[in-house]
Amino acid sequence: MNTSFSTGPVVVGIDGSTAALDAVRFAVREARSRGTSLRLVHVIQAHLQPETVYGAPDVDGDYARTVLEQAAIIARAIDPTVIVESVVLQGVPETVMLSEAASACLMVVGATTENSIAAWVLGSMVRTVVECSPNPVAVVHTFDSERDGAVVAALGDMKNSGSDLVVAQAFHEASMRGASVLAIHTQAVSSILASAISGPVDHLHPESAMDVRLEPISADYPSVRVASVYAEADSGSELIAVSDSAQLLVLGHERDRVPGRTLTTVLRHAECPVLVVPHA
Repeated sequence: MNTSFSTGPVVVGIDGSTAALDAVRFAVREARSRGTSLRLVHVIQAHLQPETVYGAPDVDGDYARTVLEQAAIIARAIDPTVIVESVVLQGVPETVMLSEAASACLMVVGATTENSIAAWVLGSMVRTVVECSPNPVAVVHTFDSERDGAVVAALGDMKNSGSDLVVAQAFHEASMRGASVLAIHTQAVSSILASAISGPVDHLHPESAMDVRLEPISADYPSVRVASVYAEADSGSELIAVSDSAQLLVLGHERDRVPGRTLTTVLRHAECPVLVVPHA
């Protein structure tokens, strides 16, 4: 199965938080692996009233330049070969970052809980970008560059074609990292019980059905090892548990729909970066 991936820079939202700097560390490696540039973006909300005092300090502008320079220094220290662009944009953060996501191969945002106000503001922006972005979005709480675990693909309904996009993205990410893929097929308890009572569909055991779904994509990545398991789909607890050792969690999300309970829980509590893959 051949799958195309978006072109464009890796875009990172910069707000001065520790999580945003970890997002930069993650994004530098993503830009290098994709052979593209890194675009650091800080958004300033438009003032309700125009500045009336000539020579008044540009507090917002000074802060923007400071945090962007700090982020750029970190990025260049990690890999000076990656081209870094820093921009200050004005507008509503959700709207601006969603516009940036439309032309990015990957949007990266840090999710912080450093204080309640910052968590609320960034949370609103993260939800909007995840909900509506046409391209993948990575949400980073913290980033450990030394972690060498698997890339985890979280799959839902086996009949959902969106799962194919998640699997393809997971194999692509694993190939770039030299990692393996762990495909976790989550099912509701009712579905597991129904399957146990009625027997396997199409005379295939559940594990065989998953392998059949993985085969066309794994054939394009012969060097990537893959394993698959089934887990109960409750509130994402299994995914959060495995995130403790994973390099990356890859989940799908239907565009223009409010993130469901599992995705929301994972975005809040995952111990590794989470990559959200949009699908129709």
